[in-house]
Amino acid sequence: MKTLKIMVNAAAVVVFGLCFYASELGSKLLEGRFKLEPFTLYFLAKGIFCSVSMHLSVRILEALSTKRQE
Repeated sequence: MKTLKIMVNAAAVVVFGLCFYASELGSKLLEGRFKLEPFTLYFLAKGIFCSVSMHLSVRILEALSTKRQE
């Protein structure tokens, strides 16, 4: 279970990083301008949702497996 937890958490960080990078491409925040477009917000929200859901699913599986062992 520990290896699964490490792999899923690493994948969650990668997913969040990719979606954050995709959202930064359209926002022009790095150039000093703050311009938001709907697709940039979509990718940012998708990255946050997917990474949190991956992390929480591992936590739930971990809690269920420890409860089953008792």
